[in-house]
Amino acid sequence: MNLLDSWFKMDVGEGAFYAVFGLVFVFLGIVLLILILSLIGLVMRKIEEARRRRHEKKIPAAPALPDAEEGIPLEVVAAISAAVAVCLREENAKCEFVVRRIKRI
Repeated sequence: MNLLDSWFKMDVGEGAFYAVFGLVFVFLGIVLLILILSLIGLVMRKIEEARRRRHEKKIPAAPALPDAEEGIPLEVVAAISAAVAVCLREENAKCEFVVRRIKRI
């Protein structure tokens, strides 16, 4: 019994105080880490949104697909649009056009 008494020199109240203090300290540390990581996540989201908005301003919006008759695949619509763009570019025309409708003749 003498050996155990030498190990536990503090009374129950002091041990309980240190236990509660340690739990509170760890809990507050975890809460602080959560707050810091949440703040970093918020800042990163804001930076990403600003970068995305800046990138969207540089890229013009794609025009809507032209009205095509039933049965004309989208690959054909793309090929026709590309052919018209090549013809206009060869004529040194401003290559800004919009294909509004494709009709089978």
